[in-house]
Parts: sequence; structure tokens; C-alpha cells
Amino acid sequence: MALHKRRIYLSLVVSAVSALAVSVTPAEPAAAVTTTKTQLQYFLSPHPDDVFMAWSLVQNSTANYPVFITLTKGESTGYCKGTYATPITIANWGTYDRAIAEDCKAARMASLNNWFDDQSDADSNLNDYSRAAGHTSGYLMVPETVEAPAGGIDTGAPTPSGMGGCAPTWGSGSCAGANPNVGRPIPDNFSTTGDPSQARQVTWWVGETSARVEFDLGDGNLTNAEVIWAFEYVRANRAEKLPLTTEYGVVAAGFSNLGQHYTACTDYSHHDHRAIHEAVHGTDLIPDEGKHPQWGATCGSRTTTVGIDTEALPANGGRADEITPAFYNANMAGSSAYFQKRFGWLRGGNLWPSGTDPTHPVIFARWNYFWRRF
Repeated sequence: MALHKRRIYLSLVVSAVSALAVSVTPAEPAAAVTTTKTQLQYFLSPHPDDVFMAWSLVQNSTANYPVFITLTKGESTGYCKGTYATPITIANWGTYDRAIAEDCKAARMASLNNWFDDQSDADSNLNDYSRAAGHTSGYLMVPETVEAPAGGIDTGAPTPSGMGGCAPTWGSGSCAGANPNVGRPIPDNFSTTGDPSQARQVTWWVGETSARVEFDLGDGNLTNAEVIWAFEYVRANRAEKLPLTTEYGVVAAGFSNLGQHYTACTDYSHHDHRAIHEAVHGTDLIPDEGKHPQWGATCGSRTTTVGIDTEALPANGGRADEITPAFYNANMAGSSAYFQKRFGWLRGGNLWPSGTDPTHPVIFARWNYFWRRF
């Protein structure tokens, strides 16, 4: 089923978010940061590492200022469980006990921030470094953690209507069953114990060429309503936190192919990816005058038009973009490459598969394919 048939009209109850946030840790004001870039491009990722699935829209951005919004901290990974529940040391950051959920989160976010730092080594348009707070090396991005306001009550999305494939965790892969998010506050991380406001803790890293915004909305617990809440919160605070306010577009930066609905590409059935796709595909997130395209990373191919997402074809408004071979190899070609080095522990120390298209078993492909909305 083509994605243009999966119009999803969400009836989400999401209250307007405040343009201000309450600081809970001291930090340098974002207003001190300036940029030569001219417009914001938002990248919504369900977990740490997923944004590389859409990196062709980031690389060599001379005008676009990427705002990397990571919505969960990936604590449900199997590489923090069983035989992998052992301490791990992340360069520049420290040692974490993966058997503890909070340490697993910290290890994944440290890996992501190290990888973001790596990208500027190969892309002069990303010349900002975080270099872990407290590290002896200098860094340009100063972390600030704030508490965002709540955003209403969740309606229980994602819904099965219109989408190819269906695999939320509570439905055993069939979208049947009761969604445990129904009636819960937005946001809600029911996989985290302790302070119920933890899901509203947001960390901002703001640099000259890009920003990182880190949420903790529950790995395996993400819904459309939470994606929209998080995005609206970032938008509402951009004048206070970011060095510019002019907006361009939004990218659902997590590849999704639920139940291998598109047979030419590898299966990727994580329901958190689905939640982002539904939110970006079904909601006009920048309802202002002008052109504000919304893209979603999906199935495409350089060799066939059979078994792909036809909404990614240029004739249907989609696009195909390449991560340049040299840059892709710098991330994927061998254990010392950036992506493999930072995220290899999420493959048990094995290399992530690489290749031209998102065909089995490649999910981090050199060519990225996108449907477009709005």
C-alpha cells in the first residue's frame, strides 16, 4: 500500500507548550551562540544512532542549521541485558553498568554525543564539539537541562489506520490489544521508575552549526502524541535557546519498514519508528506561511521499483539522497570508522552491515530515500 494512501488524521489532545522552560542546572545562555546559517532543519530520531538513517540531508549543510532531536535514550536495547549486562567504558565520558537502566541510557547518549563530535571531523559545516562536560578538551556546546511543561492526555496512538505493517510492543506485532498509554499524561515514560517528571527533563546542547535536544520518553513507549508534544516544545523555545528562529522543515530520521511491508528493503519493525512516521506524515508540524517540507526515511532502491515505497519516488514527491562515499566510508568502513567505533557495542562488538541501499541486513545505507508531506 502506497504511503500516500495512509493519511492519518490524528485527534490528539496536545496542549500548547510554554515558550519558557525552568532551568534546573546552571549553563551559559544559548543567546551567546551565533551562527552563519540561515534556517532550522529539525531531525526527529526515536533512539540514539538512528539519525544516520537520514544523514544525507545533514551532510554539507551550508544553510540549514540541524536541530537533532533524540526522543528516547534507547534503554531497552538487548545490549544492556543478559550476557551484555556488564560495565562498559565510553571514551571521554566514563564507565557505566549496563545492567542499570539509567547507566544504559547514559552510555547510549555518551556514544551519540561522541559520534556527533566525530562528524565535524569530516564535515566543515558541523564544526561544533561537545567533548563531554568536564572533559579536559575544550568544547563549544554547553549542556543545559530544563523541565518542560506537561502536554495533555495521550489518546493511545499509534493507530493501525493506513500504515503498512503494524508492530507496537503491546500488540505482539498485530496492533491488537490495549495501548497502555491511553489516558496517561503527555509525556510519560512508564519504563522508568522514580520521579514521574523524568520524562519532562530535556537537555539542550547548542552550537554554532547545530543543536542537540535530548528527551527521555521511554524506549518502546513512544507515541504520536509524545512526538508532537516534544516537537512543539522545541519550536516554542527556539527563540530562547537557539541562535536563529527561521524554520525550513522536519525529517523523520528513523527508517521504518514494519513487517517488511516493502519487500525490497530490510525489515525494521520498531514501533517507536512508526510513532515518528505517523506524527510527521499525518501532522503539519510547521503550519506557517511558506514551504516547510516534512520528510520520512523509508524504503527505496537504486536497482528496482518493485517492493519499494512508491511515495519515495520523485514523481510522487519523494526523493533519494546520497551520503557521499568518502563520508559514508569514514563512518562505516571498518572497526575504527566513526559509526562502527561509537556504536559497535550495540552489535555485540560486530560491525554494522553497510551497503548502497536499505536491503537486508543493511539499515544504515549510503543512499537514503524519503517520502514527503506538506
